[in-house]
Amino acid sequence: QGPMMTHAEPQPTSPQGTKPRLRATIYGVGFDGPADGPRRIVTGDQCLMVGGSAETHAEMVETMLRLEGELERIGRPLAELPPEDLAELALRIDSPELHEIAVAMADGLERRGWTFEQASADQRNSLVAGLMS
Repeated sequence: QGPMMTHAEPQPTSPQGTKPRLRATIYGVGFDGPADGPRRIVTGDQCLMVGGSAETHAEMVETMLRLEGELERIGRPLAELPPEDLAELALRIDSPELHEIAVAMADGLERRGWTFEQASADQRNSLVAGLMS
């Protein structure tokens, strides 16, 4: 499977002036597809899968469907899942890549003395971006 990463961004503040909601997205990128082959792109409610061979893309889409199904089952959007809960969910859907991201995010938050709820979308994104470099 290709690498995965998450991204969160604030949504506009509601008319009542409440705190903006975060929207998170899982990106999956497959690098093993032919350069001149078909362009595979699939989006879900909280995921975007791009590229890869037919086999890799199918695996990424299957992971995306399991993730979105599990999020729907528990009734929570991705942006509201603390890394510990995301790590558990990743194990349930058999996604070691997502589990690794969740554990690393939890470690990064702890090293900085932040809680998941206190960290801004930019801070969460910088933690995940650091995993990909």
